Amino acid sequence: PELERKRRDGALSPAEKLERQRARNAALEGPRALEAAREVALRLLDSRSRSTGELRRAITQKGFSEEIADEVLDRLARVGLVDDEAFARALVADRFRGSGKAGRALVEEMRRKGLDDASIDEALGGIDEEELRARARELVDRRLRTMGDAPRDTAYRRLAGMLARKGYAPSLAAGVIAEALARRESIRLGTEVPEVGL
Repeated sequence: PELERKRRDGALSPAEKLERQRARNAALEGPRALEAAREVALRLLDSRSRSTGELRRAITQKGFSEEIADEVLDRLARVGLVDDEAFARALVADRFRGSGKAGRALVEEMRRKGLDDASIDEALGGIDEEELRARARELVDRRLRTMGDAPRDTAYRRLAGMLARKGYAPSLAAGVIAEALARRESIRLGTEVPEVGL
C-alpha cells in the first residue's frame, strides 16, 4: 500500500500534491495539528525572522485552521520566537541603511509582511529627520556621480524619481536634489556655492 501511494503521489502535479497536503493537515486534530503547524512555523523561522502575519498566512495556506495558527503563534510569542515590534525595527534598520528605503516604501513593505500599524509606527519612529536627509544626500550623490553630464532637468527628474521610489517625501527630495545640483554646477564652473539651508 505504501509503495502504491508513493507511485500515485509521484504522478501528481505540484498543485495536486499541495492540495493533498492541505487536506491531510486539515484532517489533523488536537496536539497532532498543533505540532504539525508548529513545525511549519519553525521551518520558516529557521531561515530568517518572520512577522506574525507571515507565519499565520503560511500556516493557513498549509491547510490548518485560523484557531490552530493563533494558538501556535501565541506559544511562539510567549517563548520569544515571534516579536513583531523587534521584527519591524530590524526591517527598518536593514532597509533604511542598506538600500535607503524610507517613509512610504518602508510602510508598504511592512504591510506586505503583515505587520500592524502600531508596530510600523513604532519602528519608523527610530528614524529622525536628520538621518533621512543625510541618507537622501548619500543616495543622490552616489547616483549623480553615474549621470555624467546629464542636463539639469534630466538629472533632477531622475533623482526625484529615485527618491520617490524609495519613499522620501517630495519636499525633502526637492531640497536635497537642488543642493546637490548646485554643488555639481559650482564644481563645473570652479566657483563655490554657499550651503543651502534646509
